[in-house]
Amino acid sequence: MKINIQLLFLILFLKISFLNFGQDNNFIEKTKVQHKINEGRNNFYSHNVKTALLNYKEALAMDPKNAKAEFGLAQCYFKLHKFEEALNHAKKAKNLNAEVNEDLNFLLGEIYFRKGELNLAKKHIQSFKEVTKSKSKLEDYDVDLILEQIEYSKKAILKGNTSVIIKNMGEKINSSGPEYAPSISHDGKYFIFTSRRSDTKGGEVDRNFDYQYFSDIYLSKWNESTKNWDEPSNYLGKINTEYYDASLGFTAENSILIYRNIFGVTKVGDIYISHQSKSEKWATPKPIAHKDKKISNKINSSYFESSASITSDGEYIYFVSDRPGGEGQADIYYVKKQGKTYTEPVNIGANINTGLDEKCVFIHPDGNTLFFTSNGRKESIGSYDIYYCTGGHENWSKPVNMGSPINSFLEEKTINVSLDKKKAYVSAYYDINNLGDADIYEIDISSFKFK
Repeated sequence: MKINIQLLFLILFLKISFLNFGQDNNFIEKTKVQHKINEGRNNFYSHNVKTALLNYKEALAMDPKNAKAEFGLAQCYFKLHKFEEALNHAKKAKNLNAEVNEDLNFLLGEIYFRKGELNLAKKHIQSFKEVTKSKSKLEDYDVDLILEQIEYSKKAILKGNTSVIIKNMGEKINSSGPEYAPSISHDGKYFIFTSRRSDTKGGEVDRNFDYQYFSDIYLSKWNESTKNWDEPSNYLGKINTEYYDASLGFTAENSILIYRNIFGVTKVGDIYISHQSKSEKWATPKPIAHKDKKISNKINSSYFESSASITSDGEYIYFVSDRPGGEGQADIYYVKKQGKTYTEPVNIGANINTGLDEKCVFIHPDGNTLFFTSNGRKESIGSYDIYYCTGGHENWSKPVNMGSPINSFLEEKTINVSLDKKKAYVSAYYDINNLGDADIYEIDISSFKFK
């Protein structure tokens, strides 16, 4: 009997130990999963999206029914412009736990908007609005603006300009990396653009930001024999550095306007200019308006300057800056020639600038048409759209959306227009022979009547 009691206690001890071991093991597994999710979240908000993607996939491999990991994957794929994958994971997250994240409906609305499924986009954004109690959050997320943009999109898509012809500029110009900020010189001899690809100077990635390659400027010459652009090159003397260099456009004399963000040299991001010599080489870039340091330092402030364009006569310099005192985030400003110097920077005003972001500005050589991009107008087909104003300096008309198919449900951030106004060069995500990221497209806009 005594032996049986001892045996019973031994069996009970083993069962309890095994149960505790199972609980401990389960706790360890849950801890590992949560650690991966935390890593993913931290990497995502540090702009290291591709690493965040791996973190969430690892979490999901350990716990296939983890709603947080599914939501994280949806966020990552949305950021990478892979909207089908984003939708797939957002739906899975919702099926597993409809309350996994208070932003789930907002994310679904944004995904459906980018896919052009406008009724579903409206439904989810509206649901997010109805359950979100924080007014400041609704304002931060621009919910009312997005709902207005969805309504505008429904009408704009039906009015699409069928005369517009969009052509991908091909593998000679585009790569699997992002290409943007295209410009054609006034004389039609040169074409420049910016890219973040593996052969950029230094070949390094930005490990302090988004883990993509730093950017370089690439230049191509028009070949009269082949009637095409020659192979582009980023070997442009001292124009490119190992950091951020981006093309902003040409002046009438074929000088190149440049955006630079160089550690220890520039501030947050500054505008430079490289003058072309008689031998058709470009000089070492210098800060814009460098001959007048006072005004140069007022254009290049301690804040972010991201775009610039100069009139053919040099009388006006338009630029984009996120300095305080504007209408919203980044705004368009200008300075006007006054004797041998320029006036103080002037905000172009609320007729053009919005409470959000104006990204690119381009003054056409005729001086009568201003093009810009913005994500802050209710007359938008989605995200950043391209607009134009007519009339002339200090008297610009109300901005006009360039419409579909030039503006899509995705992002159109930069534009440049030829001297004859028949061709536009746009960086976009159009599904037209796209090579994997933002590509550069040549667009026939001869049907437009700019008035």
